[in-house]
Amino acid sequence: MQALLAGFNPQARPLYLEIARCIENAILKGQLSYQAKLPAHRVLARTLGSSAVTVRQAYQDLERKGLISSGVGKGSFVSLNVNLSDGIKGRTGDELNLSLIAPLHAPLISPLSIQLQQLSASNLPAFCGYEDDEGNPEQLAVLHQWVEAQGIRCNQEQLIICHGAQHALLVAILATTQVGDRVAVERLCYPGILSILRQTGRVPVAIEMDEFGILPQSLSQQQQAQPISALVLVASCQNPTASVMPNQRREQLAKVVKGSPITVIDDDIYGFLTEQEIKPFYHFAPKQTVYLNSLSKSVSPSLRLGVLVVPNELREDYINLVRTTLWLPSPLLVQLACQLIKAGDVAKIAQWQKAQATRRQHLAKQLLSELEFVNQDHERHSAFHLWLYLPDGWTSKAFVEVMRKQGVHLSADHHFSIDKPQRSAVRISLMATPDLNKLKQALGLIRDVLLRRT
Repeated sequence: MQALLAGFNPQARPLYLEIARCIENAILKGQLSYQAKLPAHRVLARTLGSSAVTVRQAYQDLERKGLISSGVGKGSFVSLNVNLSDGIKGRTGDELNLSLIAPLHAPLISPLSIQLQQLSASNLPAFCGYEDDEGNPEQLAVLHQWVEAQGIRCNQEQLIICHGAQHALLVAILATTQVGDRVAVERLCYPGILSILRQTGRVPVAIEMDEFGILPQSLSQQQQAQPISALVLVASCQNPTASVMPNQRREQLAKVVKGSPITVIDDDIYGFLTEQEIKPFYHFAPKQTVYLNSLSKSVSPSLRLGVLVVPNELREDYINLVRTTLWLPSPLLVQLACQLIKAGDVAKIAQWQKAQATRRQHLAKQLLSELEFVNQDHERHSAFHLWLYLPDGWTSKAFVEVMRKQGVHLSADHHFSIDKPQRSAVRISLMATPDLNKLKQALGLIRDVLLRRT
């Protein structure tokens, strides 16, 4: 109760918004954990000296924002988990960390060493200062060629360089929406998206999905119910479900978007894992789409290179947002990335990563064959992860804790959902563990626990 009342001003009006503000702050600061039960309306009203109706209004406001969920006879619970580190562990030397989606380092080391030597022999002072607002033209030219190789037709002037994919996502959301706007997301989506929306005062709206990604009709229904400003879309090797949206579905989704004021943020960082025939969503609705890509998954997160393709008329707005949030991406890292692209190393490494992902998907399919999961195990597509449904009797929280005690780190379903997931599941990264034997060991432990073989 104390966490709920921190900073509460009983003189504020309207009072229900003050109550909602205090609870929201407690949730965003992690003082109220995921699925924590809130006091009943009358109980909190007596404590605050208000009415049950006022508390009900506050809870309804929090529910509209996706911060809590309520059920008749069940009460109200926190539905947002803001602690990303609980669901995604960084590299800690633990080779059984299957919570982190990351590329393998092996193919990068040799070309990186060569390009670092070339960088040190170049005109280093040129990359040690502040860049012009427009960016380095030579670097932009290289990145323009790389983006076009991904199937994006655009002018070089449309490119915005960011400090990795997460920064690019933040800039795109800030540019396309305002505080309080409704932003559509996949019902199961990358927790970094939800974190940005919450921290910037946007309201996430869950769009229903099937095995091929979001359902256009669901987006249309949500838009008709209440206007949506933007859609954050991961159409290729979706995180966490690994689904790949076929071109026909992308065309159907584009029709819905074109009939609305929605701007789509097309997060294509896993696009390199799909077959060439699959076109980025940007291809189907370029006038209403901001394209996002990065080298974080195909090559390495250490390069911190993110790229946006934005409308020409909004370029200055995006430049100002990059300046506001970061000032500038590192010119040295951007130059290193450009050298790797020009040398052909990026394309080779991306293909190598895809081949390794395919190999690991085959392995997972064999070891987990008695369990139910969604993955990409065929010649056309691959993925760095899979989505494992848990047998009856398991909650994701309990299973993650059991596996943690065995030295295996996984990501539970609630990190990827606005409200309570419909089925208990966990995301398993197949690429964060460099040693293939260690991956076999971890998958074997998962199988044995779920099949009660331990």
